[in-house]
Amino acid sequence: MTGFEVINKGETFQAALEKGVVTVILTKHKDLLELDFAGLNTENENYNENIDWHRSSLRIGDEIIIRVKDIFENSEPVNVRRQEKKSKDEVDLENYKRLKRRLEEKGLI
Repeated sequence: MTGFEVINKGETFQAALEKGVVTVILTKHKDLLELDFAGLNTENENYNENIDWHRSSLRIGDEIIIRVKDIFENSEPVNVRRQEKKSKDEVDLENYKRLKRRLEEKGLI
């Protein structure tokens, strides 16, 4: 399966998902530099899994290698969080309530 290999500070991490997304995110916020290698597995019909394979702070001069390659075995995750899937009606109702509250706060309804 096509996925990513991330090499950071001498450690190698790799992951791919059959159904879902794999992300490599580099963040700079003020003086904070971070690398996040994570994913969202949507394969199960009852829940989604947010998966973290690697997270680290970065410093000026750090080198990161990201390769796109065939992945046969994912690295061991450091964290997995399950979240029950909601029906479309549940999501629509939550969005309606949130938007209604926002409009009421602005005095528009």
